[in-house]
Amino acid sequence: MKRTIEEKLLNPKPGSKAAAAREFGIDLTLLVENLRLTPDQRVRNLQQAMYGIEELLKSSKRKKAKNDTTRTNT
Repeated sequence: MKRTIEEKLLNPKPGSKAAAAREFGIDLTLLVENLRLTPDQRVRNLQQAMYGIEELLKSSKRKKAKNDTTRTNT
């Protein structure tokens, strides 16, 4: 009986690349969760992550500009 990709990732055979990845510290359950999503859902998740990173960068730049202004005024 053939094992599914999900089974292979969640219970990798010793010596397999999936086992090596898990031993290295990669959380294969996250990969399985992502593979359960449709391609559209994956794209939406990626877009949301990118939006969050953009907002974080904007916030960081505003804070840096505020700190630079404060330093020059003191």
